[in-house]
Formats: sequence, C-alpha cells, structure tokens
Amino acid sequence: MEYRRELAREVGAVHAFELLTESEARELLELFRTARANEVRALRRAIDAALTAMPVPLRKLTRKIIFGA
Repeated sequence: MEYRRELAREVGAVHAFELLTESEARELLELFRTARANEVRALRRAIDAALTAMPVPLRKLTRKIIFGA
C-alpha cells in the first residue's frame, strides 16, 4: 500500500512526506488518524458536559440550535 500517498491525501501535500519510508508513513498515518479520533471524542465529551450544565428542558432545544436537525 502507498502510505505516503494516503497520508498526503489525508493531511494535504507536504514535501517532507516524500522523505519518509513506507513504514514511517504508515506509522504517522496511524498516529494522525488516532489523534483525529481522540479529538472528535474529546469534543463530544465537552459538548455533552456543557449541555448537562443547562436545565433539562433547554438541552434538546439547544442541541437543535447548535447542530440543526
């Protein structure tokens, strides 16, 4: 698999990626994806914590206003 190409597609073209071995590119890609997943989880936790600080009747409405639907 072309991990350097996949990494460039995921992050954007960075000249330094061409200098990485496939093994290094694979490891960096895995780290990047793990970091992104952790960021999403942390953001969800922060949003839930902020909404739980609100009175119960306002939570659903506030979620709709912030996220739509």
